[in-house]
Amino acid sequence: MPELEPRRQSIELGPFQIDRLPYPNDPALPPKTNVTREEALRLCAERGARLCTELEWERACKGPGSDEYSTGARYEASCAEALSSCASGFDALALGTALYEWTSSEIGTESSRKALLRGAPKRAEGTAHRCAARTPTDLTTHNADIGFRCCAGAPNAAIVPTAQLEVTFKKTRISPDELSKLLTQSPETASLAKNITFFKDPDSAETVISRGPGDRKGFTFGTAPLLWNPVAGAELLLVSARSGENTSFVVAFHVLGEGKYRLASSFILKNEPGPVAFAYDNGLRPRLHFSSCWGCPGETGKILFRKPERAVILQP
Repeated sequence: MPELEPRRQSIELGPFQIDRLPYPNDPALPPKTNVTREEALRLCAERGARLCTELEWERACKGPGSDEYSTGARYEASCAEALSSCASGFDALALGTALYEWTSSEIGTESSRKALLRGAPKRAEGTAHRCAARTPTDLTTHNADIGFRCCAGAPNAAIVPTAQLEVTFKKTRISPDELSKLLTQSPETASLAKNITFFKDPDSAETVISRGPGDRKGFTFGTAPLLWNPVAGAELLLVSARSGENTSFVVAFHVLGEGKYRLASSFILKNEPGPVAFAYDNGLRPRLHFSSCWGCPGETGKILFRKPERAVILQP
């Protein structure tokens, strides 16, 4: 969920040490589970240590290469069967493979505080084992799926920033070369990554409107690339353009971080030279339209945001 995991950003952490294994950090003993967060705090303190913050846990999990999983670019389910078999890039074992782990971090307001778990039990689906995955729970929760590990050194004060709602739509810029590189990253759009032409804004948008009855229905029209903030923590890049002479397209990319994107959805209009314009309203967060002839039957489609984090482009 984007509210829990906002877009990627760089956060500086100071030095710290983290146990190689879940408490009691002894390869001859099983991890201690079924303890509340308060008990985990106490047990770490008895060793002259402390419960790790969630960002310390995530840093140890991702390793120096900032991997998505402690096992690397992909989750290796076999690592959940033997806790000492797979190490992160920082040589920490079992991070995110077989247990939830308590952290000292919290989310929410004073009246609705939740403690944050990192990691996932072995039965969880693969993506739940990502180093960045966050799971809020009551501070008094305790069960056999929750363990913890201790950290040493001054606790890092850095936190995951709370996701905020921003302006729903705002114009941005991307060059044809930059767009071409993004399109080539996915087999679904690789064929579009040649002879790219952007439609002239605002003239092309006016052309789209003039082809129909002319009623704008309260929407703002444009052909410039857009940054879309449908919910707090989520941002998508929307682009309409032409590839070659007669193929227009609309694409949506998840904005992962500064200069980093992942394809969310695409729609190709063959034998359609365009222009194709966006029709949007900053008061409508979950959707906008694209059209080559506004108000003409079969010439307009929708771009919808569907939770937890999915963009869908369709033409009814």
